[in-house]
Amino acid sequence: MNLNVFFPENLMIQSIENNEHKILIYLKSKSNFSHCPLCGMKSQHVHSTYIRKPLDASILSKPVQLKIQAKKFFCLNSNCKRQIFTERFTGFLNTYRRLTVRLEEVFLQLSLSMSAEALSRFLFKLGYERSGDSLLDLLRRIDSTEKEIKNQSLTHIGVDDFSFRRGVEFGTVICDLKTHRPVEILASRSTQAFKEWLEKHPSVKLVTRDRATTYTKAIHSTNPDIIQIADKWHFLKNLLDVVKETISSRFPKGWFIIPECPVLETTDNETDIATTNEESTVSHESLSEKEQSKWTLILEVQKVYQQLGSIRQTARHLKLSRTSVTKYIQLSEPPKQIRKPRVNQFLPYLNQITQWCQEGKTAIWIHKQLIQQGFKGAPSSTRRKVQEIKATLSIKKNKKVEDKINKKPPKYLKATKFQLISLIWRKATSLTQQELDLLNQLFQGHSDLSELYTAVQLFRDLVTMGQVVKLSQWLERYVNHEIKLLREFCRRMKRDERSIINALVYPYTNAICEGNVNRIKMIKRQMYGRASFELLRIKVLYA
Repeated sequence: MNLNVFFPENLMIQSIENNEHKILIYLKSKSNFSHCPLCGMKSQHVHSTYIRKPLDASILSKPVQLKIQAKKFFCLNSNCKRQIFTERFTGFLNTYRRLTVRLEEVFLQLSLSMSAEALSRFLFKLGYERSGDSLLDLLRRIDSTEKEIKNQSLTHIGVDDFSFRRGVEFGTVICDLKTHRPVEILASRSTQAFKEWLEKHPSVKLVTRDRATTYTKAIHSTNPDIIQIADKWHFLKNLLDVVKETISSRFPKGWFIIPECPVLETTDNETDIATTNEESTVSHESLSEKEQSKWTLILEVQKVYQQLGSIRQTARHLKLSRTSVTKYIQLSEPPKQIRKPRVNQFLPYLNQITQWCQEGKTAIWIHKQLIQQGFKGAPSSTRRKVQEIKATLSIKKNKKVEDKINKKPPKYLKATKFQLISLIWRKATSLTQQELDLLNQLFQGHSDLSELYTAVQLFRDLVTMGQVVKLSQWLERYVNHEIKLLREFCRRMKRDERSIINALVYPYTNAICEGNVNRIKMIKRQMYGRASFELLRIKVLYA
């Protein structure tokens, strides 16, 4: 096979060497002339020759090094600043490079996909010694001119923020909704930064975004005619947050129930569970001293918050954390501590213990026998249980002890707040009959939750089917609802109603940007968070 076909026409293979570590290919220039890179004048006047030693793509997993005998020419233009120049191998080997164009492209694509240090170690195993710094230099030489020209014709974009440092420093990613590719990332999520970018791209006609006001202000100040589309996922998530916060404030410890019984009975020495179907109307007199003290603090927090109107200022004034203040201002009833039923560890051994007590065995002897049968309790607990059983035997000699001891405790059921959230959020068609019964039982004691369930299901149907008119009617219906969180949700929606309606009319969402935000997180982890903004930008846009 003639290997000359893999090289430019002005190069000719002289010989090939194959040693233990690499393949050497000797080439010689066939050109009799070249053009000056400065003035472009053709010259046939050879000055001298020299050897270039670039690396080329591997053959059969062996690295390849070229040794090219290239020529130097005199420039015949007396007005040219350069008197001597070297011949060029355009498209095959660039000036001042030690890699051929095809090998450089391979290294470039690998550099975009992994960290420079990891790639350096990988290439060393393939026989190429390249430092991490040289690979980073390769990335920085990417020509962005062509991409900038394409960006001038953008019409449909999505915009979202991401964090350089969580909760501290943020940036902005902009994506082309037609190609599903990121076109730019900005070093800030400020209104001014996005506004400056929009001014450079006047062709933009449509923008998808979340419901934050930062990008909205930039769009209005640059071009109010741009169509804004709120992301469906975000306002559905906001409604789900309403459900979560409502249930969490109403049932912070979950909802305890007994089958076919709306009120819990408190059992002696076994459990201390409060009535939960009437949890929202529990009287303040039934609170313990500790619970009453906490409820007083909660009322004080709510009073200060109403005066100051700021969670941060309220927390600073009362010397509490912002998390605690946020939780306290959402509570409408005293939080009740609910203890789970304790498991009776002696239940499997009660018959034997009773028999041994009747035979007069000591507590120490009984404890040793229980240990041999797998009992895990302490000797003190065994001693107390033996004393309890012996006292019962002495008081009620004529009554069967088993009727009292072996009596099974009532079976308690608990619906966690997460289960309740799921029941209210999910479609009725996806619920089992048992879940539907539980939901109906919940609504019997809490009619406002029934209204919340109706509002949630109706809103989800309107969004799914794109019913714009009915959505506006839904907002008017629930904007003054008795549930505060639902009322605030509707008011926020009405402030951004135009973009929400557009979300139902147009087939675009901000999912492309959300996916690229996750991609940015992955790239940041690859670079161990040490890369500069420019390097991150290159990897995001060109990978």
